[in-house]
Amino acid sequence: MPIASAGPGPIAAALAAVEQPISTEIKMADGVFVKTMVVAKAGTVIPQHSHAFSHTSCLVRGSVRVMVDGEHLGDFTAPCGIVIEAGRKHLFQALVDDVIVACVHDIGTAEGVEILEEHQIVAL
Repeated sequence: MPIASAGPGPIAAALAAVEQPISTEIKMADGVFVKTMVVAKAGTVIPQHSHAFSHTSCLVRGSVRVMVDGEHLGDFTAPCGIVIEAGRKHLFQALVDDVIVACVHDIGTAEGVEILEEHQIVAL
């Protein structure tokens, strides 16, 4: 099915988004890992993925729609923290331009954040 026939829904808009998140990873002291994502354009999706451990995604600027395991968790406006439980597939869609999301993970002695699954949005 071509994207044009998908209608004006949020997934069609996400698939059509030209801008992709700019991602910066920062490791901090005492086993805390922060991944900051800057999203320039509304409609851009941070692809669905899941982690081995629960974490908090801090919405620093803007507004996002959050989907968890295919269900609408909610629409959030900065500043706020969004708790994502371990093993839950989640994605973020920017609702406005210039969104910043910082995902904060306790990695303890691990070398990085263990990703259980990652899914990319593709055209059908």
